[in-house]
Amino acid sequence: MTAYTITLKPVYSRPADSLPPGVTLPAGWDSLSWHQVETFKALSDPTIDVVFNTAMTGDGKSLAAYLAAMTNRTDTLAAYPTNELARDQEKQVRGYKAQFQPENNPQIYRLTATILEEFIETNKLSSKLAGLLDRANNSEILLTNPDIFHYIHDFRYLRRNKEGKGDNADRLFANIDNFYKLFMFDEFHVFSSPQITSVLNAMLLIKHTLPGKKFLFLSATPNDLLQEFLSRCGLRYHAIDPVKQDGYRFSPTDKWRQISYPINLSFPQQLEPNLRSSYDWILENAETTILKFFQDHPGSKGAIILNSIASVKKLVTKLKAIFAPLGLKVMENTGLTGETEKSMSVENADLLVGTSTIDVGVDFRINFLVFEAADAGNFIQRFGRLGRHEGFDIYQAYALLPNFIVERLFEVDKHPLEDGETYDRITFSDAIRDRYGYVNEFRQYPKRWGAIQSACVHFELEKNYKMRQDYPEAAVEFATDIESALGATIKQMRAQLFRCMEKEKKKIIEEARSFRGISQLDCGIYDATNRDEPEKERFKTYNLPSLLSNFYFEWMEKAYFMEQAKKSGLGISRFDKALCYLKLTGYREVRENWQFYCSRDDLREIAKSGKVQILKDLEITGGSNDITKALSRRGLVCFISDRDRATLRAKLGLPIHFQAYGLSDRIHGKPDYTIAFGRSALLLETLIWHWKPQEDEGWIC
Repeated sequence: MTAYTITLKPVYSRPADSLPPGVTLPAGWDSLSWHQVETFKALSDPTIDVVFNTAMTGDGKSLAAYLAAMTNRTDTLAAYPTNELARDQEKQVRGYKAQFQPENNPQIYRLTATILEEFIETNKLSSKLAGLLDRANNSEILLTNPDIFHYIHDFRYLRRNKEGKGDNADRLFANIDNFYKLFMFDEFHVFSSPQITSVLNAMLLIKHTLPGKKFLFLSATPNDLLQEFLSRCGLRYHAIDPVKQDGYRFSPTDKWRQISYPINLSFPQQLEPNLRSSYDWILENAETTILKFFQDHPGSKGAIILNSIASVKKLVTKLKAIFAPLGLKVMENTGLTGETEKSMSVENADLLVGTSTIDVGVDFRINFLVFEAADAGNFIQRFGRLGRHEGFDIYQAYALLPNFIVERLFEVDKHPLEDGETYDRITFSDAIRDRYGYVNEFRQYPKRWGAIQSACVHFELEKNYKMRQDYPEAAVEFATDIESALGATIKQMRAQLFRCMEKEKKKIIEEARSFRGISQLDCGIYDATNRDEPEKERFKTYNLPSLLSNFYFEWMEKAYFMEQAKKSGLGISRFDKALCYLKLTGYREVRENWQFYCSRDDLREIAKSGKVQILKDLEITGGSNDITKALSRRGLVCFISDRDRATLRAKLGLPIHFQAYGLSDRIHGKPDYTIAFGRSALLLETLIWHWKPQEDEGWIC
């Protein structure tokens, strides 16, 4: 194996000079970190609305967030981007409670969509609204996800009839927001401009109805778009950045706490930029590199973090066979892994193989890491899983990057890294950010499509008599702030909203108002590939394109699928709108080659329009006739371009999991067009709606 190898220095975190008034540390604690005390002070400052903490991964940002709840009776609603991170943080918070023993004995509860559904059914509650109010009223610390936070503030859980009559707009959000003092968002950098806009809308709604609340954002790799919006709309923010504020050292310093240990980092050379390179490298090096590390260093713990669930599923089976003779456990943690194995895997696995479910903030004790990275932030996040815990004699990582990125780092003119050299974390992270490829941030989206949700919030504030009575200035003040932030007037936002309110375009509104997108191509699946998985956990959802590319499956009728899911004890409402229902039977060694197909004679006119639209009659060239029928019947929010997918990805810097696929029509047999679905359709439209069709490209100057 040929590879470039560097060494990363250890990292030491600056201690606080003193403790804030009213804070007493548990027995055995020497001090807090500087950034933790600064966060506590900022959250106590009446002149600050929003706090950003950008401390390095592993430096105790979670304690900074919960210190007020443990010492100052600060009821907290915390939002985590993945359920796995929320599960991990629930353990952390319960640990803080056991150590600090706060007098008010705060109740801690974790809430996901699945947990909420099961809670409602178990307690015979009437609605999601009732379930949410019950949990909020009985949980001083509520750990949930930003999706639920968004839908609460987008008036989604209210009980209303078709005429809009029923619960008042503040029936839910005011009750919840009145209860909590602090709203915390962890690892928010994983989200793009649509989610940033959604959270901004919620923050401004809270500001103008229940003022005085605090917001805290934690991220080692922050996105500056939210800070730009806050600056424009009068929400006062304060950034705590230990990197810029002398918060770190890279050699032992008196009383400074070590937060990361020295790491050997290798970059294998000559990996092609394709979907199989990392998978093939792991198979080729499974015994000679990966297993050998565990043999040479008994007691080691490791993780492999990849972009593809299919790759993980296939590798786990092969790695289990290799590791089992040594008595070592290989376990998986992906979006398709059942909850039982997920909850056990982080602590019990000797080698954990997973996807983004474990790369975002989850704290597991490892000294060996193999990982892919889609962008610079993703690299820093995944690499940050390693070196956080003492007790190992060596810390080793392998970064599986495409050859062109490795060349930028080590070979081209003015390359920032040299083979065999040693670097500190800040210099190294700057090199990664500088030499990684550009990923589009979709900064045009908030004004174009994010404004639709803003118009809906304003409409609720303005139209309802009770809302006008209880919050008389809210509509005007919200409009002023959101106009300043997004650069569009409420009148323009309303016009955009009403243009799309025609019956056939309501799906576009629903897509724009969703948090992560509606997942139009998600299928209900029964996973028959893991015999040890509890029956209840075999019922899942997964997107059709990935199923077609990577899995073997069989057709299931909806009624039978629902009946079996209900028999297993599951609430079934989350499967009701699935595109179709399939039984997962295995994983393909080679990706299936397929494409979307439209039976219309020519797609050029649709591509020329440059508009998001609802399209029926789509087909696929793989899978079964039953899947094609289900797909063709459904009206899908989509955007079609006459550029091929590879061109768009390269020219626009589209993210790795962007939902854009090849499309052909009756005249052009090849997938010369690109079709994007759902949220991806709205995002793509903001980038290329103004492009001339390809045959007119000569006119573009």
